[in-house]
This record gives sequence, structure tokens and C-alpha cells, in this order.
Amino acid sequence: MKIKFYKIVTICCVVFLTISCGKSEDVVEDVYYSQADNSTAGSDVVLRINQELFDTFKANSLTNMSEGDPFSIKNGKRVEDIIQIELSYSGGCKKHSFEIIWDGLVYTDAPCHINLQLVHRANNDTCEALITETIFVNLKELIGDVTYKDTCTYNIFSTYNSTETPDVVITN
Repeated sequence: MKIKFYKIVTICCVVFLTISCGKSEDVVEDVYYSQADNSTAGSDVVLRINQELFDTFKANSLTNMSEGDPFSIKNGKRVEDIIQIELSYSGGCKKHSFEIIWDGLVYTDAPCHINLQLVHRANNDTCEALITETIFVNLKELIGDVTYKDTCTYNIFSTYNSTETPDVVITN
């Protein structure tokens, strides 16, 4: 048990050092599309690992100073290494994008969990159709192929959530 704990702590330290040594504008280069066939018809999902940005967005949401554009999370689930988040927003005239921001931290105290912020960018779309879509987040690309990827739950917070309770909790 102690060996497993030390392995997790070592991995977390390596991840933390890697992230802290990078520039704050570093972005995971891969962009995922919301369509299952990776067509460009849906919204882009950009993955970022940035603790400073995560903390800023979280602090702003707790003081009702929301980042991004309004949306609501309907539900979420995990299928293998993909988190599927069903959400809705108003628009319909321009392509929207979403950002998943991870602070790089893995909370290993029971229950093990990872917090993710979801930001919506409407790109000045003033249309009012109610759009419902599912976006896809590849966990291997976001956090790597590590043990805790499959053992932790994922707490998804919208930037409009002004509570400590996640909008959706994704379990294995």
C-alpha cells in the first residue's frame, strides 16, 4: 500500500514540476471536435493544463464573475477513455468552442477525484436557437495514460457554477 502511495505521489510531483516549469500560455496542441466522426460541424474542445487559469476561473465563478458565455450541462458519462458531456446553449449562427481546463492536480484522498473547468466561447453568436450537443474529451490526451485516469472520478464545473458542487460528476 505504501509503495502504491509513493508511486502516486511521485507521479503527481513529476506532473506538477512539468506544468510549473512551462509557460502559462502553454496549451495542449490537440483539438477535439464534438462529433463522433471528428467532422468540423460541431464545437471545438480545447484541452488546457494550467493551474493559474483554473484557479482564476474558479475564484471568479465563486464570486459570480463568470468567464465565457452561458451554457448548461445536462449530463455526462465516460465511455472508455472519452468523457462525453451533453450541454445546451443559445446560438446557431456561428461555430462555438469549449475549453476544458485542468489545474494538473489529482486529489488522492478518498474518493480520488480530478476537477475540470468547462468554458464556453460563443464567438459573438447572437442567434437564439437552443443548441444541444455532446462534446468529447479524450482523457489520455488530457492527463496521460496513468493509473489514476481510470480510478478517479471527474468533477466538471461550468464557469457559471458559483458553488463548490460540480455540475456533473463522471464516475468509472
